Amino acid sequence: MSEPKRYRLDPESYLAEHPQGDFVDYQDYALLKAKVERLTKAGDEMAFMINESFDSPPNTPQPYIDAYLLLGIKKWVSAKVGKGQP
Repeated sequence: MSEPKRYRLDPESYLAEHPQGDFVDYQDYALLKAKVERLTKAGDEMAFMINESFDSPPNTPQPYIDAYLLLGIKKWVSAKVGKGQP
């Protein structure tokens, strides 16, 4: 998605294009919302699959999982609830 055009109210209360404007077109918001939903779903699926690999029975061959994957899950959950880095 390219940078959306931004707008602000000019002195006569008309929308005028402005690089730091507070308003963008509704279509840009809709595209961004769809992208966020798609990426959130993908992140949730990734975290679920990593967690499932830890919960499998002991006789099941375990995939190679290290502390970086666990840290990735923690960061994902933290970002998802809006807290940034854990």
